[in-house]
Amino acid sequence: MITSVATFMAVAVMAAIAAFIIKIEMLQLSGNLGENSLVEYTQELYLFLTSALFFGLAKKQPAQKGFAVLVSAFFMVLLIRELDGLLDLIWHGFWKFPAAAVAVTGMAYARKHLPTTQAPLSRYSKHASFGLMLGGLATLLVFSRLFGMGEIWQTAMQDNYMREVKNLAEEGVELLGYSLILAAALWYCLPGLVNKKQHA
Repeated sequence: MITSVATFMAVAVMAAIAAFIIKIEMLQLSGNLGENSLVEYTQELYLFLTSALFFGLAKKQPAQKGFAVLVSAFFMVLLIRELDGLLDLIWHGFWKFPAAAVAVTGMAYARKHLPTTQAPLSRYSKHASFGLMLGGLATLLVFSRLFGMGEIWQTAMQDNYMREVKNLAEEGVELLGYSLILAAALWYCLPGLVNKKQHA
């Protein structure tokens, strides 16, 4: 019971931080949730931390290295995609090349180390944090995209349509998704980073 309450409080704090960051951006900073905003930087930071947590787990827990490297690579690909505006300064669409390289490397490593990929992945799917991770990914990859469709907001606001409001809603939901993902990664990875042995 105590553990469940502590977990709820931790996730609630992560969600509150997301809301507070949006409030700071809108009231104290630019008021525009573009690529050069506190919200965007926080999203990128959360992705980096999530990828780093699983990469650290791969180094600390050799029995999980294939699985952990694969997950780390997945979130690194998402980070590269978020940095497309910066990478487009090289040329438009350049982000696809480093993203493909990371994805292929991660999958190749996981395939080469199947014993440390398949069994840990199966155990992870039964870990209590897995549901939170799925919820975060569904929020990020599905709900935020559908919720941020322009036609929804154009219909809702009609002649008063403002793209900034649409961006606020979409980026706010994305930040919530990233917050849930990071919370799930911390929940799963921290014990393995602190202890020599981890039981999923």
